[in-house]
Amino acid sequence: MEYKEFVEYIKMNAGYIAGEGGNITINHVIKNNGCEMDGLVIMEKGKDIAPTIYLDSFYELYTNGENIKNIIRQIEVIYEQNKNNVTFDVNILKHFDTIKDKIVYKVVNYRSNEKLLEQVPHKRILDLAVVFYCLLDNEYGRSATALIYNNNLKNWNVTIDDVYKAALKNTPDLLHSKISSMAALFEKCGVNVDGEEVDLKDYVPSDMYVLTNESKLNGAACILYENVLYDFAQKLGADLYILPSSVHEVILLPKLSMFEKDELVNMVKEVNTEGVAADEVLSDHVYEYNRTERLITM
Repeated sequence: MEYKEFVEYIKMNAGYIAGEGGNITINHVIKNNGCEMDGLVIMEKGKDIAPTIYLDSFYELYTNGENIKNIIRQIEVIYEQNKNNVTFDVNILKHFDTIKDKIVYKVVNYRSNEKLLEQVPHKRILDLAVVFYCLLDNEYGRSATALIYNNNLKNWNVTIDDVYKAALKNTPDLLHSKISSMAALFEKCGVNVDGEEVDLKDYVPSDMYVLTNESKLNGAACILYENVLYDFAQKLGADLYILPSSVHEVILLPKLSMFEKDELVNMVKEVNTEGVAADEVLSDHVYEYNRTERLITM
C-alpha cells in the first residue's frame, strides 16, 4: 500500500480500539521545520481528550515487512499505555482567562516554518520566530502541550500582544533556565577506542556551556529570558557566542580570540546536517551576545 492507503487502512481497521460509541480520526499536523505528520486520534465515548499516535514510523515498519495487523496491535498497546496519562481539563482552553497562566513561548527557524507561521501568532527575532503554546502538563516526566493558533486568538478575543505579554511572564517561571558546563555533562562518559577507555570530557573545551530549561524541551528559548545571558556573560567577564545546537538547547562560548566565528558556523552546519533530527534544527547561524549593549546579533 502507498502511504495514504496505509493511513486510511489503519483508520478503518483500528476503530475497535475506541470501543463502542468511540471515534477515530486522522489529524494532519505541520510540525517544526515543515515536517508534516499524520496522527491517529482515538477518542473513547464520553472523553474529550486523547493521545495522538503518529503513523509515519509505523508506515516505515510496514514497508520493511511488518505485518499490518501486528502494527495495529502495537498501536493499541501504545494507546492503552498513554490514554490516561493526560488528565487536564480541556475546558480551560476555551477562555483566555483560564489558560493565560499556562501560555509560554519557544523559538523556531523563521524561514523553515513559513507554512506553519501562516497559521500561528508569532514574533520575529533575527532569523527566528517566537511562537506560543500552552503548557498543560509538565510534571513527573510528562509534557502535554498545545500550540496556539490564530483561531485561538479569535475565539479568545485577544491580540498577539496579550499572548506575548503572558508568555514573557510565564516562560521563565514555568520553565526555569539551566546552564551546565559541557565538560561536566561528560564527566563520567567514556568510549572504547582501540581497546582503551577514552574519557569524552577530555575532548570537550572547558569553556563550553549548555543553556536549556529544566525539562530540556524547547530550551533554546532561554536565550530570550531577561538577564540570563547578561548575568552569565558578566560571570565569565566576556561577551558570548551562541551556537544553536537544536530547538532544545544552545551552546554558550566566551567570545575569545581562540574561537573563529567562521569555524563555529561550519561546526553548527555540520552538526545540523549529521547529528540533529530535521524537526529539531534551529538555525545554521552563530549568534553573538554583547553584554554592554545587552543585545543578540547574527
